[in-house]
Amino acid sequence: MIALLITACVLGFVYSAAPGAVNTEALRRGLQRGFVPAFLVQLGALLGDLMWAIIGLTGVALVFHFLPVQIILGIAGVAFLLRMAWLSFLDARKSIDLNLDSSKKEQRDFITGIIFSLANPFGIAFWGGIGGGFATHIAGMPLIDKLLFLFLGFSVGAFAWCIGISALVAWSRKFIGEKLLRGIFTVSSLAMAYFALEMLWTLIHSTIYPLFSHRFRLKTSQ
Repeated sequence: MIALLITACVLGFVYSAAPGAVNTEALRRGLQRGFVPAFLVQLGALLGDLMWAIIGLTGVALVFHFLPVQIILGIAGVAFLLRMAWLSFLDARKSIDLNLDSSKKEQRDFITGIIFSLANPFGIAFWGGIGGGFATHIAGMPLIDKLLFLFLGFSVGAFAWCIGISALVAWSRKFIGEKLLRGIFTVSSLAMAYFALEMLWTLIHSTIYPLFSHRFRLKTSQ
């Protein structure tokens, strides 16, 4: 049990630490407004990940196997990431106040984190595969117990990353001036656009293209 829990903790930490839109946006907001905004973005993303986990580890995931649902979620995710890329680009062109009160946008930061996580529908595939792997990891333990350990360990590891990276970003603010911050915002906008295009490519390559290629093969075989 202990080994399973530790494995789940490491999984949660590594999963949250992977380069992506969530960490990019948390970095941008944390450098501008401090610990709280960065932490709330990360916390919101963690909540979104846990929502995907619940969906992926239960029968509700069957709904997301329908192609129209996958396409709608994928397009919504791409649109959201492109919007955030544009907003980050605009922020890089504005005057930046490093003394901005971080409490004014707490709710928006948290909700943004949730949307960032839920905007990536491919998380359902991750949790579906992880759930099956953990189901066979330890013999003699009920399936519900295995999934509970997975859920608990993942939450602890991911939460540790949320606190650690937010504190690091907040601490580094004192060494960053406005010009460097503008450059970071510009890079963040480009990174966000890249993640959006990557999601779009994945959606086309793994969801839409197989559908049309299958239909094309059916027509040519007739």
